[in-house]
Amino acid sequence: MYPEPNKTLLLAFLLAISFKSALSINCYQCSGTDPKNPFLCNEFLETDDEDLVPLSCHDVYGANYCVKHTGRFEAMSIQCYQCDSTQSIDCADLLINEDENDFQPQECESVFEAQYCIKSTALEGGIGTRRYCSALDLGNYCNYVKQKGDSLEYRSCIFTCNTDGCNSSPSLTSSKFYSMVVLLSVMYVVRLLS
Repeated sequence: MYPEPNKTLLLAFLLAISFKSALSINCYQCSGTDPKNPFLCNEFLETDDEDLVPLSCHDVYGANYCVKHTGRFEAMSIQCYQCDSTQSIDCADLLINEDENDFQPQECESVFEAQYCIKSTALEGGIGTRRYCSALDLGNYCNYVKQKGDSLEYRSCIFTCNTDGCNSSPSLTSSKFYSMVVLLSVMYVVRLLS
C-alpha cells in the first residue's frame, strides 16, 4: 500500500500555497516633469542613463502591476495668491507683504480644474483687490465703473495668468526702469536749461 504522508511536510506545503509571496514587483519609477532630469523618463525609455533602473514597489500594498502614464502632465493644481483686500490690507493692489512667509501662493484645490490665477481690482460694491483661482480664462481688460450714489468713476481691471503665483503685484523691475528714465530725462532738461 501507500506510505503514510509526513504531516509536517503536508502542512508546510499547504501554508506555502495559501500565502502570496511577500516579494514585490519592480517597476520603473520616474516622471517626465522632473525639472532635474526632464528627458530621463520619455515614453519609450530610450536612454543610456544608468540611473534609471526598475525599483521595488514594496511601498504599495499588493502591487501587482506597473503603470505607464503618457499624455498631458499629471493633475497638479496651479498655485495662486488667494485673498481679498476687504479681509486683509496685505492683499491691496500692490500686495503689501508679498515677501513675508505667511503670504504666499497656495494650491487651488478648492476650484475644480483650476488653470488660471486672477487679480481683480475695484470690486463690485467698493474699491479693493481680490486674488483667486479660476478654471476659466477671464482675459485681461479694464473698465471704468461708476458706483451707485458716487460721483467718481473707478478703474476696474481683470488680469488673468497661468503660472504659479502670477497674480501678485506688478513687476517692480519695470517701474524702477521707468523711474530711472524719468530721472535721467529731468537731469538732462535741467542741464540744458542751466
